[in-house]
Amino acid sequence: KDGMFHGDTVRVAMEHTGSSYEGDHKDGRMEGNGVYVFPTGTKYVGQMKDGMFHGHGTLYFPCGGKFEAEWENGLQVKRNEGKYMFSDGLEYKPEDWPYCDVLDRRFYTEICGGLKPAAVRNNIWCSIRSLTTN
Repeated sequence: KDGMFHGDTVRVAMEHTGSSYEGDHKDGRMEGNGVYVFPTGTKYVGQMKDGMFHGHGTLYFPCGGKFEAEWENGLQVKRNEGKYMFSDGLEYKPEDWPYCDVLDRRFYTEICGGLKPAAVRNNIWCSIRSLTTN
């Protein structure tokens, strides 16, 4: 039942924000493990403390992607240490990201499908590479 305490778990619909929460609570606040759903459909599954993301948790996006990180007082603890996974299983790695860069504008699925870079198809790849590396 919405808005009711059930043992250690509470389910609450937040009318003003359009969000909802189901999970552990302490003193009427979201605390422990829970699921927080935003009005956009984005869902946080993980640890909470004093009503905020705190500890290990994952954001699941309506497009199928997800972002896993450590949180403290509602913020990601260490920048660039979270893990983003696209809906097709491709993991974003900022230090080694060969897709859609200055020299090659192809997406992951285009590379996997065998699509050549535009410059290679037009036989000017060497000219572009020499201009951008000098």
